[in-house]
Amino acid sequence: MPKKRVAMKARIEKKLSKRLVELLPSVYRRAWRDQEPTELAYDQGSSVRHVLSVGGGLDYWGEGQDAYTVWEDWQMNWCWHGPFEAYPNGHRFEGYPNTEGFRPTTINLLKLAARCERTSKEWP
Repeated sequence: MPKKRVAMKARIEKKLSKRLVELLPSVYRRAWRDQEPTELAYDQGSSVRHVLSVGGGLDYWGEGQDAYTVWEDWQMNWCWHGPFEAYPNGHRFEGYPNTEGFRPTTINLLKLAARCERTSKEWP
């Protein structure tokens, strides 16, 4: 029988966002504190606020952009930052990072962030 997945608590999302900014400042140096509750906090009826977030603001045409918590952003984009080789030409996922064998658990994503930061400091 498969395990039942429990939704993350909003306060954990806040802590993970803060930790990611500490682990990966080269990517999240422009993070800002959102005064409003996150979508997760809203869904849970929680009053968790001031979560580190990225995005938002206006684009070139003056249209609003989506804002995400740092944790949400990392969950959507980790594969582009990691040391993953691209799928070869002719593969149906050609050009996308090959993340086979990597389990995106919370601890693995945090370790990957730390590794990405170390790698970024090695580049001239």
